[in-house]
Amino acid sequence: MPDKNETARLLANAHCESEPAIREIIRLVNDTENQSAEPIKLLEVNPATSPSGILPVVFGPDPPDVPYPSIVVEVTERELDEIRAGRLPLPNGWRLGDTLYRAAG
Repeated sequence: MPDKNETARLLANAHCESEPAIREIIRLVNDTENQSAEPIKLLEVNPATSPSGILPVVFGPDPPDVPYPSIVVEVTERELDEIRAGRLPLPNGWRLGDTLYRAAG
């Protein structure tokens, strides 16, 4: 089975290619991240989206390239600022992890 970190990067790259407006993709993590059943969670910062808070969209696994379920949360740049300031909470003990993509400029 592919490594979960590698799979998260593969998903982030695919999402950037299909949606050029994305400015940043940050991995969301929690305390059970090492369990294979725990979904890969991506926070995608897209200025073209409407501000709507934290609305996770769940996807099932898509073997063989993506053997893990995944969750995408799309937010505006302002909402990311609110998350970082602690004014817009993430669900289920999630927290910001590594930045997987950041647009140049």
